Amino acid sequence: MKAEEFDWMVYHAIAWNQATTLPALIEYAGGDGDAVEASVRRLISYLLIDRQGERLRALSVGESILRCQVRHGNGIPLEIENGVIKIPSTEQGREER
Repeated sequence: MKAEEFDWMVYHAIAWNQATTLPALIEYAGGDGDAVEASVRRLISYLLIDRQGERLRALSVGESILRCQVRHGNGIPLEIENGVIKIPSTEQGREER
């Protein structure tokens, strides 16, 4: 199976709540732990899923777009930490307070 097809299978298992932890995904995929871990890393880097501790979940379209803008947008002063959108404090912002 091609990596893209495997990623698609892993993504759907997460999105449809068939498997939302790494051990459950490994069992769902037939026991190939290395392939599942590599797929999860790719899906996270593609901004399709998120890992919060042991739990994996599919990102909504809006979350994915926002994360893409934060990652690739020049000058967007936002950070996402544990699902919370934050504006990082800057030296300029501290001086104005």
